[in-house]
Amino acid sequence: MTKKATIVEMVLFKINDGISQAKAENQMTELNEFISKQPGFISRKTSVSEDGQFLDIVFWTDLESATIASEKAMKNPKTLKAFEVIDEKSMTFKHFSIFNEIQE
Repeated sequence: MTKKATIVEMVLFKINDGISQAKAENQMTELNEFISKQPGFISRKTSVSEDGQFLDIVFWTDLESATIASEKAMKNPKTLKAFEVIDEKSMTFKHFSIFNEIQE
C-alpha cells in the first residue's frame, strides 16, 4: 500500500557567508540518509533559486512524524553539522496540511 502525504514541510533559507553553493548542496544532500529513515517520510526535494535561496520540501504521512523527525534532527550530530551552512536569520520553517493534490 502506498503511503499518502498529508503534510508538507517547507524550509526556505540562504546559506551563511563564506559557504559555497556546492558545499551547501552537498550538506543538504547528506541529510537524505537521516531523513529517509524517519517514520512517516515519503519524499524530499531540495532546490536552489538563481539568487542562491534554497528550498527544501519534505512530504510526510502526518504532522506527528514530521515533528518527531525535526526534534531528532536537532539532537543528531551529523544533521547539526549539515545545518551549519544555513543562515538561521533568513530561515523560514513551516508545516502545511495538504488539501489539494493533482498528479500526471
